[in-house]
Amino acid sequence: PMAKAYWMSLRIQIHDADKMKAYAEKAGPAIAAGGGKFLARGGKVKSLEGYDQGRVVIIEFPDFDTALKTYHSPAYEDAHSHILNGAVERDTFIVEGIEDPAPRGETAGPVAYWIGAHMTVHDADKMAAYVAKATPAIQAAGARGLVRGGRVQTMEGFPQTRIALIEHLNWDVAAAYYDSPLYVEARKALDGGCTRDICITEALA
Repeated sequence: PMAKAYWMSLRIQIHDADKMKAYAEKAGPAIAAGGGKFLARGGKVKSLEGYDQGRVVIIEFPDFDTALKTYHSPAYEDAHSHILNGAVERDTFIVEGIEDPAPRGETAGPVAYWIGAHMTVHDADKMAAYVAKATPAIQAAGARGLVRGGRVQTMEGFPQTRIALIEHLNWDVAAAYYDSPLYVEARKALDGGCTRDICITEALA
C-alpha cells in the first residue's frame, strides 16, 4: 500500500466566525469526496513548545497526490473562497507519512497526536543526536510514528520543511511523554539545535 498523507492546519486564527462557518459547511463534504478522513478537528490541545495552538486539524488521505488533488478540487476551492482575504489565517500543509507504520495498539477511547512543525534546524549534528534519542523514547511510550521527515507541500502560511506526527495511545500518555526520562534526554541532546512548535491534540472519538 502507498504511504498515507496528512493534511494539517496549525496556528489557526479566526477573524470572521461567519465566514469560517460557511467554509466549514462546504469544506467537510469536499474533503470527504476526495477520500479525506478527519482525525482531529478542534478538540483539546496542549502546546509544549513555540506557538500557543488553539485549534488543530489533521486529515488523513490515502496518499500524497490524492490530498493535493483534493485541495485543488473545484469543490474545495469553492469552500476555501469563503476564508480568503484575512477572514482566517492559518498554516496549512500536506505531508507524506511513513511507508509502513507500526501496527496500532489496542486503545480504550480516542488516541492523541503529537505534532512537531515550524521546524528551523540551526545545528544538524544536534538534530541528529536528538533524533537518535527520541526514537527509543517514542517506542518506550508505546507510540507509533506516522510522519517522520516525509515530503511536504506548504499550501498556506509558513513554509514547512520537516514535520513529525506521532500517534499516542491516549491523551494522558501523550501529555506525560514530553517530560518522560528518555525524552528529556533527547531534549538535552537537541540543546537549541532546532526551533519548532510542538503540541498534542486529542483525536476525534
